[in-house]
Amino acid sequence: MQSSHSSQSTLSAEVRPTKRERTRARLLANAIALFRAQGVRETRLVEIAEASEVAPATLFNHFPSRADLTGAWVRGEVEAEAREIARAVREETRGLRVSVRAACRALAERSAEEPVVRWAAWQETARVRPGPVAGLRDAFVLEQQREHVRGDQSAEALADLLADAIEGGLFEGLAAAIESRDAEQRARARTIGARIQARVDLVLDGARKRNERVRPGASATRRGDA
Repeated sequence: MQSSHSSQSTLSAEVRPTKRERTRARLLANAIALFRAQGVRETRLVEIAEASEVAPATLFNHFPSRADLTGAWVRGEVEAEAREIARAVREETRGLRVSVRAACRALAERSAEEPVVRWAAWQETARVRPGPVAGLRDAFVLEQQREHVRGDQSAEALADLLADAIEGGLFEGLAAAIESRDAEQRARARTIGARIQARVDLVLDGARKRNERVRPGASATRRGDA
């Protein structure tokens, strides 16, 4: 029989990041540090490779462009919050709307720490996401199964709308926070959060079950029966 110690060691080995994942994480961490210190557009990719002690070819293998680095940073934060939303919905510790609002507050507070560099990062990031935001899609799948949200649209389509709202609100909020020249971080967070929430609420309101479209034939039948 395998010992519990051996089983734990096997489990640890399974979740340990691969060498490629560790290299990618190191490259991204050094890129973010240089973006903060020098500015997004002022940082050369070769400097990131040098700081990470890898050849430029290794950097380009993981991140072919600056846009890939900035996207991995700022979109990575959105994806992390989306995973938390999915977890809360799956475990039923919080509903979808409450979970999304908590995620929006967290993103606003984090972005308010350094609005200029984050706004520059969003400016550099490609407008088209490389794929769906898995956490948001998973949350909508669960909510559709529970009949809490409309089912006439795919979970992926609803997730895309919500991701667009979050990203668009972040970009607009960062610009507004910079323009306000407010020195207080909490005030900047409120400005950013308000922009995100305004867009997000529109998507969540539209996703409610009661907004599900009724097929014309079914509607006509009910009117005839009445």
